[in-house]
Amino acid sequence: MKRHLLGVGITLTVMGSGVLGSACDITPPAATANGSTISRATLNNQLNALDNTAAGGCLLQLEAANLNPATAQGTGGPGTYSMTFTGSVLNNQVFDLLAEQYALQEGISISSADLAGAKSDFASTLDGEISQQVQSAQSAGVASLCQAANGANTTGTQLLAGLPSDVAAAQIRSQAVYEKLLARGADLSSSAVDNYYAQNQAQFTEACVSVITAATQSDATQIVDQLNAGASFAAVAKASSLDAQSAANGGLLGCTYSQAQVEQALQQQTVTVGKPIAPVQDPNSGQWVIYEVTSQSLVPLSAATSVIRRELLQATPNADRVSGEIVAFARHSNVSVDPQYGTWKALTVVPPVAPPSKYLLPAVSGNTSVPSSSPLGVNGSPSTGTGSAGSSSSSSGG
Repeated sequence: MKRHLLGVGITLTVMGSGVLGSACDITPPAATANGSTISRATLNNQLNALDNTAAGGCLLQLEAANLNPATAQGTGGPGTYSMTFTGSVLNNQVFDLLAEQYALQEGISISSADLAGAKSDFASTLDGEISQQVQSAQSAGVASLCQAANGANTTGTQLLAGLPSDVAAAQIRSQAVYEKLLARGADLSSSAVDNYYAQNQAQFTEACVSVITAATQSDATQIVDQLNAGASFAAVAKASSLDAQSAANGGLLGCTYSQAQVEQALQQQTVTVGKPIAPVQDPNSGQWVIYEVTSQSLVPLSAATSVIRRELLQATPNADRVSGEIVAFARHSNVSVDPQYGTWKALTVVPPVAPPSKYLLPAVSGNTSVPSSSPLGVNGSPSTGTGSAGSSSSSSGG
């Protein structure tokens, strides 16, 4: 259940829009939309949060797989950012600002209750995204930025708490705006909730999954024969599994999986409780793994209602409707971007193109450094697609 609302290549909610530029800010804004500004300080705070906090790195990994703190760094080293990264963040801030302006035009206001609900919804959505991201990273044999040093998954609540307060507040407000826009066209009646619950039982069936790891396919097959003959999965796991961590718990991986997730992950049309699934080879370790769903329980409708309401809100036709409305509003909006960050073209921030490097050399220009007011980049850093987008501290607004 992603929070991306636009189906035209524009990601709206990787980062929130932040606080609008204050009246005391005398530096040029990073961007302006219909008279409202996004200050350089707001942009830099967002960049810093994503690059220099564990929560920000996790959020970036969740919502922009093509970006990460390592690739975000500019050629100027720590504290500078590539123009691609900077442009992506600013682009999302502009669209979040436009979305709120559109909502205001439509008579939609955001109350404290709306913000509280959006915070809870956002944290819950992040929980699901983090779980999926960690599982995907583990399958690929790569590290996840959404795990603590002890291997525990970061929770959505922890992620929000780990962000700077203004960045977290912007995320939550952005979520609230989109929820209010989505709610105008969604059927959230009791009958709609009941029907969704009845038609998607696998989504609300929680499964406890256990695992046994063997060195060879032959060993795994022998273990399956023992299980089919009536041996206890927990007992065999403790005695034979090569995965010491799960073996200590009788092979138990956890009980936070839905039946739908299990079937998808194991590529099974159905799973039967208490019956081992044919061994599969782990592509990273080469070991053979036997899975078994040891128990299942159906989440009651009362506990599933909030999740169902979010699913109904995010239904593709409804999300497409909101996407179209915001895009139409954006097309008729007056948006400008500080030239050092790029230009606003075709509903996106297009990073500036640097002149050939030979023209930036001191021997050619006659100067030992580029003046700070140069449009080549923030604080004179070349504005190439892989170059520096400027220091977060020195380019902040007042």
